[in-house]
Amino acid sequence: MLSDRERSQFSLIEQSLLAADPLFVSRCSALGRRLRRGVPVRRSARSMHAAGAIPTVLLAGGLVLLVVGGAAAAVPIVVTGILMAMAALGLALTTPQRTRPDTA
Repeated sequence: MLSDRERSQFSLIEQSLLAADPLFVSRCSALGRRLRRGVPVRRSARSMHAAGAIPTVLLAGGLVLLVVGGAAAAVPIVVTGILMAMAALGLALTTPQRTRPDTA
């Protein structure tokens, strides 16, 4: 339970958020209503696996380089890992999604 002071601070935060960004507040309220009613929330079907093997391997390689570069304190390796991971995510976003046989 919140104390009276905490409730008043929470109320002030709510009021300032409503004044600053009413669209955000309305979207959050709608989402809360849907969740309380038990209506499933639509989620994006995009995933690294659905993008194919190349983005998945690129992402895995980039993450390995990040860990190895961080452990070795080698900045060029870390930067290469970051660039590989960014390229993998960009490629996954731009390639058409394949449907998996078990979901089609």
